[in-house]
This record gives sequence, C-alpha cells and structure tokens, in this order.
Amino acid sequence: MKLGTKLISASTAAIIACTLTVATAPADVFHGYWIGGKIEQTYHRLGGWNRFGNATTPESVSAWNGRFQVFARDASIYWHPNVDGGTAHQVGGRIRDKWADLGWENAALGYPTTDELKTPDGVGRFNHFQGGSIYWSPNTDAHQIWGGIRDKWAAQGWETGPLGYPTTDERTTPDGKGKYNHFQNGSIYYSPAGGVRTVSGKIRDYWGKAGWEKSSLGFPSSDPYTAGGGTKQNFIGGAIQAFEPTGVALEKFDNKAYSSYRQVYPLFAKEDLPRWHAAGAHRELIQNMDKYFPLTGCPKEITQGAVCTLTGVGGRSGKATVDRISDTGFTLKTAADHPEGAGRLLTIRFDEVTAPPKDEKNLVFDTADVKTRYTGSNKTWIRLVVESFGPTQTTQVQGPFSSEHIGTQIWGPFAGKLRTTLNTSTTTYVPLGS
Repeated sequence: MKLGTKLISASTAAIIACTLTVATAPADVFHGYWIGGKIEQTYHRLGGWNRFGNATTPESVSAWNGRFQVFARDASIYWHPNVDGGTAHQVGGRIRDKWADLGWENAALGYPTTDELKTPDGVGRFNHFQGGSIYWSPNTDAHQIWGGIRDKWAAQGWETGPLGYPTTDERTTPDGKGKYNHFQNGSIYYSPAGGVRTVSGKIRDYWGKAGWEKSSLGFPSSDPYTAGGGTKQNFIGGAIQAFEPTGVALEKFDNKAYSSYRQVYPLFAKEDLPRWHAAGAHRELIQNMDKYFPLTGCPKEITQGAVCTLTGVGGRSGKATVDRISDTGFTLKTAADHPEGAGRLLTIRFDEVTAPPKDEKNLVFDTADVKTRYTGSNKTWIRLVVESFGPTQTTQVQGPFSSEHIGTQIWGPFAGKLRTTLNTSTTTYVPLGS
C-alpha cells in the first residue's frame, strides 16, 4: 500500500530542474522585498499586506525549481508550475511548522495544493498537499495524515465524522508491519493482512490494554459491526465484542411451588481462564446456542421474543418464548401447548463468586474434580445457575422445567460442555463497565 504520493516524481525532477525556465514578471509590489508573479497573485488574493505583512525574504528557489517567499505574519507562499495548475498557495502557523518538521516540499507531502483553509466545523485549519494533508485544531495541534488512512478518515466525514481530529502523525507500528493515526475518538490502523480499519470505543480500549497489534489479537481485519445486540470487530487473531448494559432484571426466583428448583454448577476459576466473565459467558452462549445448549429446538442465536420448540419427557414438544435477556442471563417462558403447562419459567444465567462459602446450598458438582477444587477455594469462580419456577396447576408431565431430577441430568452435561468448550471461542468479550 502506497501511503503517500508526490505528483512530481524523483525520476523527472532532474529534467524539470534543468529545463524549466521561470519567467518571473517584473515585481510590482514592494513590501520589505519585491513580491511578483504567481506569489504576488496569491499575496493579493488572500489579503495582501493586511494579511501577510512585509516579505522577510526575497523570492527564492524551492525544490524542483519551484519558488517560495516568507512573510512577517507567520506565513509562506509556495509555487510550482506543475502543481495545481501553477497556482501559488499559502502555508502558515503550526501547519507550516509541521510541514517543516517533515521536510518541507522535499519530503513525501510535496507542495501545497490548497491555501490554509478553515475546517467545516469552524474550529480547525488544514492544508492539502500533493501527498496528503496537515490538520490543526486548538486541542490537537497540527498533524500529518495521508494515503489509505486519510481516505478512510475522509470517507467518514473528515474531522466532522465520529473520529474527530488526528492527534498523531501517521506512525509505523512497533513491529514495523503497519501504520496508524490516532484521533480524538479512536484510531485508524493499516496492515497488509488486515487492510485499513477503524478502531474505537470500548473495543479499542480493550485492544489497547491487551497490547494493541502486539497482542495475540493482532491487527484489526474488519471495521466494527453490529452483532448479537452489541458491537463486534474482527482481528487477525480473533474478535472483540462489546455490549452496553441492558438494565434488564430477570424475574426473581420463586421457590414456593413444589416443582421449583435452583441448581448452581461451578464451571471454572477465572484465574484459569482469565478472559472470561459472567457477562461474556452469557453472550457467548446466546449467540451460539447450537454449540452449547443441550436442548434442541432453539434458534442458533437467542433474541427477545424468539421461540424455542422443546421436546420433553415422552417425546412431547411445546413452545417456550424468550421472555427476558439481561446482562448475564435469559429466561424462557412456556406457552399453553407446552406439556409442562403454561407460564413455567426457566432462567439460565451466570454469576461470579469469590471464596465461595462452605455452607452454600443448591450446589451441584458434575465432576468430583470440580468439587475438590471449588470447596474451600479462595479464587473467583464463574458458575452456571439454572432456576425453574412458575405455575404448576396445568402441568401434565415432569421435565426440564419442573423436575429437579430430570433437570440435573440435562444441566450437568451442559455445565461440562461449557467448561470444556467455552475457551475455544475466538471472541473475547469486553467486561461490562470497562
């Protein structure tokens, strides 16, 4: 990817320098030094002495036999016959300072193709050059941007888009493989493998804490997109997904009915699988029900109002609707045709507990090893919690919703599959509140 281009190539520079004859019109303005030709035209076009003050240098030769002149009020005017139809352009202030730091017209930016202009938001200033642009604002100073990164930024609305002004020049990543600019509200990264990609918000924050492109995630390979009710972005080494808090509370477990039960399955210590948390486990489950959930008949991805057709004891099936989805779990509610009756609730959720109490009730250990590691542990554990409750007057049969015994036979293998399979996911979930 060519990130900066000059319209005057090095191969033709010598020819231009040798053959170009500049016929400078007799200087007809004197302000400190004579000001003439194309530079004089721009001088007057932009306000003359009131704008620029006196010239502090004579008209001088610039790269490839162009011309420039410096003025008292922190500005220069540059001209080359092969740039912008031979129009001279002013460069001043912090933009000129940045251009100077980068090598003036001799470097990749080349000659200016615009005067210093006010940005559409009225806050900043910019000059476009042959090979890119320099943007300035009071809060960000002046920074260079060019090539594919500038194109990406421009497509989003320049400084009026979601990223705002650049806060760095284009830089090379520490591994030498990519380029990037940081902006007020995010970044744009380029890599040969991932392309030019925008990274912002919670995903950028998480990626940055993980080590940017040096982490196992590597460079971004997609822009952010909507998925599963959140925002997701693909990286060469996986994906990051972020969610805003739902504010939804699941219906409180009611153990008054004889068929109500609550089962808690310890899954793993967070220290063993550090990228996982209760909210992440929940989101991974409901976006991949076919991969983890032991009961068939649900859609691959759970959304509020989705209908599961579940088969119960004896082969009879009935419908259950996704009633609520919270930050850490969801609830299914049985319909009238369900063999266990209407209005039964099944809540599947995840929680976290540190140094679990020894006298805790409703614990179910699907393996002896988990029981040994969990009991008396001082670690933080992620757990699967299954709660079944609701009216029983219409119940015709006992099943996963209403029978604790049958539930154990189903939820135990469910816990085991989560424990052994969850970490094979290539998606990392940003913790809520991050």
